[in-house]
Amino acid sequence: MSNRPTADSEMPESDEPESEKPESEKPEELEKAPDRSGSEQDSGPGWMPAILAATLLMAIAGFITCGVSTWFLFQKRSELAVRTLRGSFIPSIEQSRILPDEKEALVDELGDFANELERGEHENWQAAGVMQRLQRVPVLQWGEISAVESFVNKHWAGEEKVNALLHLSRLRRSAELADSTSFDFEDVLGPVHVADDGPFGRHLMQPLTTEKVADCVERARLVADRAKIPQQQFDDIRIDEIVKGEIDKGIAEGTY
Repeated sequence: MSNRPTADSEMPESDEPESEKPESEKPEELEKAPDRSGSEQDSGPGWMPAILAATLLMAIAGFITCGVSTWFLFQKRSELAVRTLRGSFIPSIEQSRILPDEKEALVDELGDFANELERGEHENWQAAGVMQRLQRVPVLQWGEISAVESFVNKHWAGEEKVNALLHLSRLRRSAELADSTSFDFEDVLGPVHVADDGPFGRHLMQPLTTEKVADCVERARLVADRAKIPQQQFDDIRIDEIVKGEIDKGIAEGTY
């Protein structure tokens, strides 16, 4: 009997399953994804920070420019007041319908104030205070109210005339007490104003009509009633005296 081992006996059994082959012997089943960390890396914020920084710098520069301009104008208030008075306000008064004696006194008062500013007798805050107060005084409208009064005196009669003159005088009294302003007078005169391309954007209609003047009188009554002006006639209210009082208050107290 032959002692040669059979084919089965020649192949030793392995205790190691096939699946547990060493790592070095395992086949690559999955191909590793290529490393794209360089190509697909986040490109970063780009130009956005630079744009934001530039915008911020421009805003800061704008604020600084506005501040410097405001400071410059703030220091030039007296000079600007003189230019306004001599360049537009006084010439407008000279061309207005204000009564001649009041007009002459007004021009003298405002001219004297402009001279005082040029000599440096008043500070900037005083100049600003006077100019702000003058804006509220119905200087140019005063002459137009006089034109309305003249129409009433000429064309109206009886109780209607008396009441109209009463309410117009009450309106003037409200301005004297600073209970009405140039804006109120503009509203009162609205019915007799006609729009134009002039510096004020309107002029007094010519000729006046009874209907339009009656509307003005009613508006004057409403303004006077709102200011609680007594139902009585007020005489000798002069615009030059009102302006003089506002100039004195502006020098002493500044703005309102």
